[in-house]
Amino acid sequence: MQYSPMQNFTRLVILIVLFSACKSINPNKPSYSGDPIILPRATSEINIPVEIPLSQIEQLLNNSLSSRLFAERGLDLGGGFFTDIDVNKTGSARLVSKSSEKVSLILPMSMAGNLKFEKRIFGQNLNTAIPFDENLMPEISFIPKIGADWNFSLQNIQIENYGRSMKYNLLGFEIDLDPMIRKQLQKMLNEQLGNSGLTQFDFRSIAEEAWTTFAKPLAIAQDGVAAYIYTQPSRLKVTEEVSNDQKIKLYLGIEGEVFSQVGQAPQIQPKPLPRLQANDNKENMLDIMIPLAINYDKLDEYLNESLSGQRFRTDKNTVLEVSNLSSQSFGDRILLKMDFLAIRRNRRQIVGEMYLVGKPTFDSETEAIRFEEIEFDIHTKNLLARSATWMKQGQVLNQIKKMAYYPIGEYLDAARFELQRQGNIQTDLADFRLIQPSLDVEGIYSTESDIRIYIRSRGKMDVRLRNFY
Repeated sequence: MQYSPMQNFTRLVILIVLFSACKSINPNKPSYSGDPIILPRATSEINIPVEIPLSQIEQLLNNSLSSRLFAERGLDLGGGFFTDIDVNKTGSARLVSKSSEKVSLILPMSMAGNLKFEKRIFGQNLNTAIPFDENLMPEISFIPKIGADWNFSLQNIQIENYGRSMKYNLLGFEIDLDPMIRKQLQKMLNEQLGNSGLTQFDFRSIAEEAWTTFAKPLAIAQDGVAAYIYTQPSRLKVTEEVSNDQKIKLYLGIEGEVFSQVGQAPQIQPKPLPRLQANDNKENMLDIMIPLAINYDKLDEYLNESLSGQRFRTDKNTVLEVSNLSSQSFGDRILLKMDFLAIRRNRRQIVGEMYLVGKPTFDSETEAIRFEEIEFDIHTKNLLARSATWMKQGQVLNQIKKMAYYPIGEYLDAARFELQRQGNIQTDLADFRLIQPSLDVEGIYSTESDIRIYIRSRGKMDVRLRNFY
């Protein structure tokens, strides 16, 4: 007959009590000395750098900007000067990084029209005009920004220069077209750039998808016990950066607190997106602490179903039967207590209670929980029971030490699978995929109501930007 890992573990733990050093244990007075046990805070943090090449944004701009940028007739320049002007795009726009915050747009254009002078001088009407047809290469800077409403916008649009002087001489008067051109071009840029494909990125839907996915429960199970891990997200962060390698980099971050629940799946009430905060973290990383909880009553139920009434041979003359198994916290350790009946050949039976106390630790090589610093005690009316030879079989103890463990590899595999599955997010901007997250047991703690196994997952996100033009 083949037993499950839980059955083997429990069977062997029970046998340990028969062969370890006996020590007085009072289950009503847990023994613990030292600093108070403080459970670590289970937090979750994901930080994803998203790189958008300026070359892709250039295509959006060139597709969205019209050939005619603006046209005016009879535009009053003051002092009797007027102009008719047509400004047209003559080539493809180019984007270059200007600083860690700014991007420059180089926009080739032509400026054609007439500069007119109409004024009455000494009773005479003076009318004259000179045509102009200039090729310009203005440099226009802006700051890409994700606003509080999650919309992507271009802020602080400025004309840095035109590539040439905008001053003209007419009848000895110097006319500077810069204020007029700047005003009209600024208006056009605000309209056309603001409505261009640059602002088509729906970062709000990306944030909502990540926010919702982050809060979805992860279901993991082992030996018929289902556990649900879920996160309550609390912060969303973003910072924009323009890099020297001609990219806009967005550092997206999300943080929350992780909880676990055994049995029924938790009912998650989605929360609205919070206000954005600045993100100082530029690392590609995922760091999640998972507090897996195993309730004592669930453990007791399984132990009694699998072991109560079972008989185990301790030597050729003695068979041990256990019943009424229960577990509880015992300071910083775990106490397992049970009733026992020792059936001995040609001798009186011995009845009583057994107590096992041990500190749970994790063996990374076998992915199993083992007991360290084991102590045990028995309560029986038979005064000779403690020194009986059936309690001191060294050969059995050696076997038990090799086999006394409870594997949690299925929990780890299930957690890894669920993290991988829910770590795949598809959006209009990019596809996000979690890359082979690691799982390590950080610690095991005994609380009044359950056993907490803290599992830490680390990993990175693979980001595949979509072609969005």
